[in-house]
Amino acid sequence: MLQREDWNAKKPVMEMKSHKPQFITIHHTGMPQKPQLSIEKKLQALQNFSQKDSPMADGSIKKAWADVPYHFYIATNGKIAEGRNINFQGNSNTDYNLEGHVLIVVEGDFNNEKVLPQQWESLKELISYISSEYDISRNTISGHKDQAETSCPGSNLYQKLPQLR
Repeated sequence: MLQREDWNAKKPVMEMKSHKPQFITIHHTGMPQKPQLSIEKKLQALQNFSQKDSPMADGSIKKAWADVPYHFYIATNGKIAEGRNINFQGNSNTDYNLEGHVLIVVEGDFNNEKVLPQQWESLKELISYISSEYDISRNTISGHKDQAETSCPGSNLYQKLPQLR
């Protein structure tokens, strides 16, 4: 797993709310997969977007967050990177209580793309690690859309979530 220092993460730009990991929530990036970009570049770009007021696809403006919103990022090649420190609550553009949620994002738009085999294997391994390390029941695994009004993590990933439980 790529640690924050491995992708040259910047420090959080504001205070973050601490929490105890209790649930696992799966997201997708909602953007087409970009296998040509390194995971380091992807995380740096995500952090740059996250740490300032940024325009959204619908034209609205997302207010700055302290850091990347997700605790873990799974790239197209299956590499996993640490995002936000797991002991701090993540962020979302949708309205739900993020307290206790470990946020995992898988790269891709899974309404239009398939989950790649290497991404699926990495997701299974990461779930096993988080479940064991933080004593989180696999029954807590949900998709973002189970928490808020969204199509995330996309139908092609969402339909596979029962296999993780």
